[in-house]
Amino acid sequence: MKNRTENRSCMRPVYKQSDLGFLAFSFVCLLCLWPAGHATAEDSVFTVSGVHVDVTAENAVAAREAAFDQAQSKAFAALAARLLPDDEAASLTPPGTDVISDLVQDFEITEERLSSVRYVGTYTFRFKNDAVRNYFSGTGLSYTDVESKAVLILPFYQWGDRTILWDENNPWRRTWTRSSHGDQGLVPVVVPIGDLADVTALDGSDMLGYAPLGLADMTDRYGAREAIIVLATPSWDQTTGPTLANTPPAALEVVLYRTDRGRPEKVQTLHVTARNGEADDLFDKAVRSVRKALQKDWKSRTVVTAAEGNDLTVRVRFQSMREWVETQKALQSVQGIGSVTLLSLTPREARISLSFRGDEERLRLALAQADMTLTTPNVAFSNLSGYGASPLVYDLYLNKYAPGLAQP
Repeated sequence: MKNRTENRSCMRPVYKQSDLGFLAFSFVCLLCLWPAGHATAEDSVFTVSGVHVDVTAENAVAAREAAFDQAQSKAFAALAARLLPDDEAASLTPPGTDVISDLVQDFEITEERLSSVRYVGTYTFRFKNDAVRNYFSGTGLSYTDVESKAVLILPFYQWGDRTILWDENNPWRRTWTRSSHGDQGLVPVVVPIGDLADVTALDGSDMLGYAPLGLADMTDRYGAREAIIVLATPSWDQTTGPTLANTPPAALEVVLYRTDRGRPEKVQTLHVTARNGEADDLFDKAVRSVRKALQKDWKSRTVVTAAEGNDLTVRVRFQSMREWVETQKALQSVQGIGSVTLLSLTPREARISLSFRGDEERLRLALAQADMTLTTPNVAFSNLSGYGASPLVYDLYLNKYAPGLAQP
C-alpha cells in the first residue's frame, strides 16, 4: 500500500509570475522538508524499546530463534497496549509471529548474551506505521497515533497539616523523579528538579495558591503542555502511627488537579493500597496508577477508527520566509496527519489541504502538541453585492507567531 505521505512530493502551487523567485525557493523548501520529516515524527509512537527476552532451548541457534519470535510478540503487545484503549487491548487476540513480522519495519539488538543452550537479549522494534494502522482498522479496533507533549508533574505530599513539595523528605517526589525514565507511553512526564528557578516560581508549601504566570514560565522551561498537581495523602492502619522516617503508610489517596485554566481544578481521585506493607512498592504503585490515568484520558481524547478520514483546507498567513519555513517544519512533527497538499502560495499566504484521521477537535489537539493553533472559522462576508458569504476559513499558525503578538 502506498504511504499517503509520499503524495506530498506532488504538491503544485498556484502563483503569480511576479513572485517566481520567492515561490521557487519556497517550493524547494516544501519538497525537501515535508516528506522526510513526517516519518520521523511518527517513529517514536511506533517504536518499542527495551524488549527483554531470556530463552533456553536445545542449542544456541534454537534459543536465539525462539527468543526473536518471543521478542516480536512482546513488542507488538506493548505497542497494542500503547495505542489501543484499555478494554480493546485487553481483549485483543495476539496475531501470529508471521503476521507481526509483516508489521515490523526493522529491529535492533541493543544487548545480548548467549551460551550453548541459552539466549538473553534486549531488542528495539520499529513498526510500519501505516501497516499497523491498517491491521488495527481491519480487525475493527480503534486506536490513537498521537503523542502528547510532556506533562509537568508537581508531586505534592500531605504530611499532617503541611503540604510539601521541594522538601528533601518528600517520598512522593523522590519516587516520581526515580521513575521518570524509560518508556512513557503516549503521555511523557517530566518532574521539576527543584532548582532555584523552580523554587522561586512555585511555593512548595502552598499547593493551591500558586502564581499562574510563575507556573506558566516553569511549564515553558520544561517544554510541557501543562502542569498537573498530584497530591498524595498517606494513611496508616490503626495499629501503627505515622512518622516521616519510618512506619510506611498503608495507603495513599492521590488527587489530580489541572492548572491550565489559571486556578487548580480537581479532576480525579485515586486510591492506592500497599502490598505487603512496603512503602516503596506503595509509592511506585501510585505512580503507575497516575500514569495509567493520564494515558487513559489522552487516549479517550485522541482515539480514532479507520472510517474517520477527513480533509480540511486551511490558510497559513506569514510575514516572512522564516515564518513560512518554520511553519512547514512544525507541520512535520504533527502526528495523525496523513498528507499535506499545497493548493496555492503567495508571498504572504498559503492555502493547504490537510488529510487527517478523526474529527477537527482531534486535529486541533494534535496540532497543539507542535505548538500550533487551528482557529474555529468565522463566516467571512466578502461579497458586498449580496451574492453571499465566502466559505468558512480556518487559519493555522505557530503560537509564537499568533496574530497580535510582537514578532521576534
